Amino acid sequence: MKRDSTLFRRYSRHVYFDDDEHEYVALCSEFPHLSGFGTTPDGARANLDEALEATIDVHREEGWPLPTPTPPPTVTPLPSGKFVVRLPKTLHARLVRTAGEEEVSLNSLVIALLSAALAERESEGRREQARMAS
Repeated sequence: MKRDSTLFRRYSRHVYFDDDEHEYVALCSEFPHLSGFGTTPDGARANLDEALEATIDVHREEGWPLPTPTPPPTVTPLPSGKFVVRLPKTLHARLVRTAGEEEVSLNSLVIALLSAALAERESEGRREQARMAS
């Protein structure tokens, strides 16, 4: 059987830093017993690639089925991070005054306030779901 030297690239590879081991670890979801290690992400990935190629060779030699490669996740682009909000002049003035008192930019203040409000709203939603589940 002709060897496809690029087949291993079709499999998922995830790299993270292991604080306990003080090195990077690369894993493959389709072959959970495989791992690669390195002092850099590329080094860990290269180590995993070698193990993956060898594993594919063994599977083929033994006639074992190969797992189906997991397709890469669909990436949804993030919005630009900019939008225009129309608000009452009195609210605008309150925000400007508060930003001045806190010695931050209006933009930073609005981001902090929106983030806090969203976090609270999400927390309330989780509490409500927990109440309904019990």
